[in-house]
Amino acid sequence: MTTNQPESTEARLNRLETLFLNMGETVVGHDNTIDVLVANIQQLTENVNNLTEQTNRNFNILGQRMDSLAEQAAQDRQQAAIERQEFRRQMEQRELEIRQIWEYLRDRFGRQQPSDIKPQFSVNLTPSQWENLKQVQVELMAA
Repeated sequence: MTTNQPESTEARLNRLETLFLNMGETVVGHDNTIDVLVANIQQLTENVNNLTEQTNRNFNILGQRMDSLAEQAAQDRQQAAIERQEFRRQMEQRELEIRQIWEYLRDRFGRQQPSDIKPQFSVNLTPSQWENLKQVQVELMAA
């Protein structure tokens, strides 16, 4: 039979002592787990820091490489522009030379057919210059 009388102070103290002992053992058991978790967190933090440093180094190297490539591309574009300009100048010079030769031939021989012209001089032209001269001659004959 249960009575509604309060527990004795001794029984209450024993019960509290047992609870505190159980809680102490639980805390000690969790304390080891907490130590392991803290060590794991510290290791992960160190790993993240190392990865961050490596990533920063990689980004710096990549940035330097991109800057170098951009500079090289700018130099290549500038050199290509210079070479195109020089090529145009050379082509204009060749056209002028061909025009002068053609005018000389026209003034010297008039509008005779090429087969009627007897060579009285020699001109040292490259094969491509000869081709250009022939083309100009065809165009003038058609005019």
